[in-house]
Amino acid sequence: MLLDAGDADRTAFEQVFDVCVAGAGPAGITLARRLAAQGFRVALMEAGGFDYDPVSQDIYAGECGGHDYFPLDECRLRYFGGTSGHWEGKCRPLETRDFLPSGCNPMSGWAIRKADLDPYLEAAARIVDLDDPVVPPDIPLAQAEERFRHVQWHYSPPTRFGEKYRDEILASDRIALCLNANLVDLRLSDDHSRVVEARFRNYDPADPGFGVRARSFAICLGGIENARMLLNFRSQRPEGIGNARGLVGRYFSDHPTVFTADMLLTEAWPFEQQVFAPTEELLEKANVSNFGVFVEPQRRETPLSLPRALKATAECLTPGVTALVHRLRGFRPRCGWGGLEEFSLTHDPLNNPWARVAVSVEQRLNAESRIHLTDATDQFGLRRPRICWNLKDQDYETFRAAITAFGTHVAEQNIGRLRVRPWLLAEQPSLPCIGDGNGQVAGRHHMGTTRMCSSPRTGVVDANCRVHEVENLFVGGSSVFSTGGFTKPTFTIVQLALRLGDHMGEVLRAA
Repeated sequence: MLLDAGDADRTAFEQVFDVCVAGAGPAGITLARRLAAQGFRVALMEAGGFDYDPVSQDIYAGECGGHDYFPLDECRLRYFGGTSGHWEGKCRPLETRDFLPSGCNPMSGWAIRKADLDPYLEAAARIVDLDDPVVPPDIPLAQAEERFRHVQWHYSPPTRFGEKYRDEILASDRIALCLNANLVDLRLSDDHSRVVEARFRNYDPADPGFGVRARSFAICLGGIENARMLLNFRSQRPEGIGNARGLVGRYFSDHPTVFTADMLLTEAWPFEQQVFAPTEELLEKANVSNFGVFVEPQRRETPLSLPRALKATAECLTPGVTALVHRLRGFRPRCGWGGLEEFSLTHDPLNNPWARVAVSVEQRLNAESRIHLTDATDQFGLRRPRICWNLKDQDYETFRAAITAFGTHVAEQNIGRLRVRPWLLAEQPSLPCIGDGNGQVAGRHHMGTTRMCSSPRTGVVDANCRVHEVENLFVGGSSVFSTGGFTKPTFTIVQLALRLGDHMGEVLRAA
């Protein structure tokens, strides 16, 4: 069933649904389908339409602080199917160790284990159109010491959830999909123990809004927006919903992913990007978080020109020169590559094959890395978000340990030699700025802002993704990740949504 919040007739919402799901991205669509398959009546409320609309997208605008980060309205999509429209399709479930406490990362450890998500491996694989749910095995790796595993990935087409599941959801007699429905409040019972109604508005400033009543509610709005909404819902709780201990929005994490070295290869690699993950032995010895090393062989079809190489080298000759160029031109020169060294390599590619080496790390838990609200508001009067993305010194230790161990490995096996990039050689390194020539810096993976933990003292949701303080309010998506490993989050998001659907079904049947 298709509804539109812009229509005057809202009689469809006079009924009490079994579940109201806010957000129709990978988590929301998966959850709604799982519940409908069990016979429950679901209101699936999507703030956007079927296509991109700048009016809807503007709601995602916000501010960035801490480390350099992407504009918030560019790294997310606000329409049916959500940010799966940006997804590249790389799939790999989190590993066993990712769910366990780590001595080097206090408060780490999920309230569930990998075995709790394994039953959903096959169903998740079907949802994202993988031919085989089994993760491809590691490629054998010659090494004198157990340092690395040569890991492989699944590749989704990639699945665009809005395109794939639109017709199925429209034909469903169990799912009422409502477009252009912006969640503006959750109304609690008198004792604040339950949600009794979700309030929505369309884009007309004169719209008084309408309520959706349900037995249970789930917000699946994304890793930033889940926290933003809970913090904004202050009509009954001045600190926001689920935020009695001030944890909503805390522990924001991404996957810091930066080019850390360039590698001169002993011979050309006849393949594309290769990924190496640390062994348990290496992680224990180095006492660092999980990480991945991504090696990208380079092929420059048009050799770098000598004038351009001289210019790039001159602009980055010293930090003072770089700062002067920045002031004169208004933007920083791209340092670290593109100068005379690259010129010498690209003019003799057969004898000088090379690759860029990126490291993606599992960010340490940091309460000061967070989402909070600004004084600026959107058209619904809800305060906009501000990301303060901050890393700890230990995160840079992970970068250094990763590239040091990998440099040792490639030298030992006579694969190549590494040149570590200048940003990591600094006495007190800091993440490079986006556009500095060191890669995208972050994966745009918004995690941890409503993190899962057994205790409400350290997390926002419990093992079943239920907000600790509210007995019928659940959260879907990567905001519940306790820690992020080094893999892409989409596949795990789908697994968690399937598990949440089964749990909510059990609760509803028991009631």
